[in-house]
Amino acid sequence: MFAYVFGTRLSPATETGGGTTVSRVEVWLTAPVGDQRPQARALLRRAVAEVLGVSAAAVLVGREPGGRPWAAAPGGSRARPAPAVHVSVSHTRGLTAVAVSTGGEVGVDVEAVRGLPALGIARRWFSDGEVRWIEEHAPAARPRALLWVWTHKEALGKVTGNGLSRGGLLRPVPLPASGVPDRGAEHPVLRETAPGAGLTSAAPAVPAGHLLCVAGGSGTGGLPVSVRRVDG
Repeated sequence: MFAYVFGTRLSPATETGGGTTVSRVEVWLTAPVGDQRPQARALLRRAVAEVLGVSAAAVLVGREPGGRPWAAAPGGSRARPAPAVHVSVSHTRGLTAVAVSTGGEVGVDVEAVRGLPALGIARRWFSDGEVRWIEEHAPAARPRALLWVWTHKEALGKVTGNGLSRGGLLRPVPLPASGVPDRGAEHPVLRETAPGAGLTSAAPAVPAGHLLCVAGGSGTGGLPVSVRRVDG
């Protein structure tokens, strides 16, 4: 079932005496075949089922009125409620990503690296500082730099539930001083995007030709991110 794993593998979800689940963030990746949407839904069920230790067939999934996906675990009681889980889904050419968190809101965005008019897009949508950061890259590396910024803004927008609207395009994101890494982090950890922002992000290692950002809300700072590639 599992082809390979990036990052830190977390132990299966367990319940404490108070009925809570160990805080964790997992991102599952798969190379889609055919229609990505039903495959993404199936992958979401599989991921939630393993994180919560339940049957995939019992996991309920749907969408909020604004389009954000949700998943629910079966069972629970007043004394021991079903564990809370937060989810996010993204897909691009050649890759589908599902993020599952028991530590707070989560957002994920994945993009295929491709030729783009990076400076034109950046000047239209991003802050002056982000434009300058992209300009500092060699021309061939600018599309990747643009997508670094874009995936962070998309993932953070999914955490807030506002997407890229309501100032989402101008929300500051972390910009590596040495430029876009050739490869994402092997042991990613969610870090604050800015002091007091209440938002976190990480850029894990993913298959070549792609960029991925996973973001979190309040309470997710310091959580390690487990990223795994699974067969379809």
